[in-house]
Amino acid sequence: MKLATGFALLTIAVASAYSISANAVETDHGNAAGPTARCQSALPVFDGNIRKRPLGVQNEGSANAFITCSFEVDAVNATGNAPILLDTYFSSSVGPIDVNCTAVSGFQGGTNEFVSQTIAIDPADPDEPQGNGVWVDTDFEGGLGSGLVSISCNLPPGVAINDTYIWWVADDLTAAP
Repeated sequence: MKLATGFALLTIAVASAYSISANAVETDHGNAAGPTARCQSALPVFDGNIRKRPLGVQNEGSANAFITCSFEVDAVNATGNAPILLDTYFSSSVGPIDVNCTAVSGFQGGTNEFVSQTIAIDPADPDEPQGNGVWVDTDFEGGLGSGLVSISCNLPPGVAINDTYIWWVADDLTAAP
């Protein structure tokens, strides 16, 4: 008898929690990480050139090397939680230079979108010595609804990816209505 009563109370508690969703408040969420947590060389041939440092993943070779970074987001669901912004920073130890990156939204076998950009880095610029790559959900025709987003960057020698951020809006069931 106690088991049936406990199960009934648990069912009521769960149902109550889900009924609050009508009062959910959308809140911004972000996840920051150093690139050693998210990025790696794209092929074994680049491994000898890529050095994972505490503050950046840097190409220390004499030829360009590709890296791939993937970004984690809380579970995507029908009511939201899809990424809205991907933000990355790059530095150069060789002077002004450009980095080419492509963001990829989607999954293998799915409908995917690719958005490329060139990121200018000028270490002599006192206001912005790092290059900044930013992709927003509206850059993608289908948005970032799958929640899966990665970037592939062609790092020239002396260039590092330093900081990586992903932002999303989610229903916060703990917020007061």
